[in-house]
Amino acid sequence: MGILMAATAAELRQKIELQVRSLIDDGYGNVTSGPFETQATVNAKFHYLRGGEEVMAGRLAGKQPAIVTVRSSAATRALTPEWRILTTDGEAWNIRAITDPDGRRAWLEILAEKGVAT
Repeated sequence: MGILMAATAAELRQKIELQVRSLIDDGYGNVTSGPFETQATVNAKFHYLRGGEEVMAGRLAGKQPAIVTVRSSAATRALTPEWRILTTDGEAWNIRAITDPDGRRAWLEILAEKGVAT
């Protein structure tokens, strides 16, 4: 990642929810994963990947990779690959990697993939 130009505020047109699974005590002293819960709602820019052999193979399998650009904030810096993105149309995107493209902590680029099990 890091190959995209930094987004401008006007390009952050899509509202997304950043979600993480809650942890639940099963009553027997074990902690299990619960449902996803929204931790923050932020604006984002989606850049759909196309081209390479791996991307094309993923599309044939029903997967769609994208780079999601968001402003860096306390909420977005907390992201890890265990989290997911939920778009306003109800599509869930798994987070694969998160980078700070220019090292200035202004923007984050998230490699996300739709069409895979959560």
